Amino acid sequence: MAHFDSHISTGEARELLNRLELLTLYHDEWLSAFIRAIVCDEPLQSDFFSDDAHVTCRFGHWLDHEIHESLRQAPIVCDIRLIHRSMHKAYRQLFLAWQQNRRLSAAEYDEANVKKTAFQLSVSTLQFMVYDYLFQVDPLTKTLNRTKLLSTLERERNRISETGELSAIVMVDIDYFKKINDTYGHVVGDAVLLQVALFLSSSLRPMDIIFRYGGEEFLVYLPGTGEKEAVAVLERIRANLADNRIMIDSGREIHITASFGATLLDPNMEIAHSIEKADQALYKAKQEGRNLVVWLD
Repeated sequence: MAHFDSHISTGEARELLNRLELLTLYHDEWLSAFIRAIVCDEPLQSDFFSDDAHVTCRFGHWLDHEIHESLRQAPIVCDIRLIHRSMHKAYRQLFLAWQQNRRLSAAEYDEANVKKTAFQLSVSTLQFMVYDYLFQVDPLTKTLNRTKLLSTLERERNRISETGELSAIVMVDIDYFKKINDTYGHVVGDAVLLQVALFLSSSLRPMDIIFRYGGEEFLVYLPGTGEKEAVAVLERIRANLADNRIMIDSGREIHITASFGATLLDPNMEIAHSIEKADQALYKAKQEGRNLVVWLD
């Protein structure tokens, strides 16, 4: 998801949704109590109209002290912080007018109401972004899932059909993964999947995209990359992965290799055709001994 920091786990994302729901409920209750006090001429606690009400309210405290560190400077969170402060300032002006027995103007009320709506919409936007993140991310490997794969590749196919740019797709399969599961168990197998996903991510450019295709397979999209460059990149990744050891419980290490099948994303064919060709290249790499990179034109 654009502009959402996927360094948080899916569990943390779900907790964020729960927290946002509770905090917005608290904030709605806060505003209801504020308006009731003004309409019914009831006393208000100081935290309703103080200069730092945007900090002392529960939502403000969460923004400043409790939000996940990786989200603190996210653009949407920065927007929410500014809008939240502006909304509190507008409602404080309503309070001061009421306190001074001055008649409220429609413009003052409308301004506060507009800022309240902007705050609610900005929080809803963050909630939507989190839901979208959960929908498109594989919970184990934190890579994008197959739901996101087709829409992304279709968008890229349309783009390169207009620009003429070469782009590659790569099927990656962890060699002898079933043996790893059978020997060490599925917990270790899951750890291997995650470590390979992290290794791929750290070995690629920010513009490259990794998808969990299924089982022990990943699909990697390399935009702006032709055969020569793609093969060179994949050979480097393959060799580095083979030189690494993945640490498991009790200090034991596992030697991991992977096979790679690659081809160009064809702008004139259906996405499934290009994926099938990459899969054929992967099958050939497996047949020829594994721990190989195979390119098919």
